[in-house]
Amino acid sequence: MAQQTSALWKRLWRTRGTEKEYGFDVSGVWYGPDSEVRHTVDSGLYEGFGIGNASTAKLTLFLYAGSIPRGAEIRRYIRLKNGAEVSEWLPKGVFFTNRRAVEDGYWTVEAFDVMRKAERVWTPDDSMVFPMPMPAAVDIFLGLMGAQLDPRTAINPNYTIDYPANEYTIRDELRYIAAAHAGNWIVTGEGRLLLVPLVSIPPETNYLVTEYGDAILFGGDRILVG
Repeated sequence: MAQQTSALWKRLWRTRGTEKEYGFDVSGVWYGPDSEVRHTVDSGLYEGFGIGNASTAKLTLFLYAGSIPRGAEIRRYIRLKNGAEVSEWLPKGVFFTNRRAVEDGYWTVEAFDVMRKAERVWTPDDSMVFPMPMPAAVDIFLGLMGAQLDPRTAINPNYTIDYPANEYTIRDELRYIAAAHAGNWIVTGEGRLLLVPLVSIPPETNYLVTEYGDAILFGGDRILVG
């Protein structure tokens, strides 16, 4: 489920001395590597191996700016640089401002990805029929969240959900759908929801490698770790 990258990106990724650079589009205003910008991202990823997850990512952004609108959309990008060689920009998350503060033009911004919008109780309309096919339910959730579905997502039309009980949130329902497909929901770099079944993940080789992905050899043999 990795992003599509150019041959230059792949080569730079495996080259020693390559650095990552980040850029941000904040409500249409670009802040690139030359801007005084710092940031952290808490991906909210689950600690252990499992299924049925729908985690929310949090961005904390520090920058000098003239103004940042309430609820500003922030698009994060990444590229690789090694000397004069610079890769293309890749999308690395879409976030929506939750809180912001400013002092002498220096802003601190807290923002979350679109999964945060799933943390609301779902009360179906009286016209809805249950059990409801999961693809239909996901379409409803996307509309309520103002989100888009990654086209790679496959949801079994024979699977259904029942009428929500106990003040279930949209996120609770998404987690149930993910568990039914033995997978987890993620938000892609483009900001779309993607259901990733564990069976779609390539098998782990467990070979000992360097930080650049090269196999470490002893006597010409690759070392397999447990």
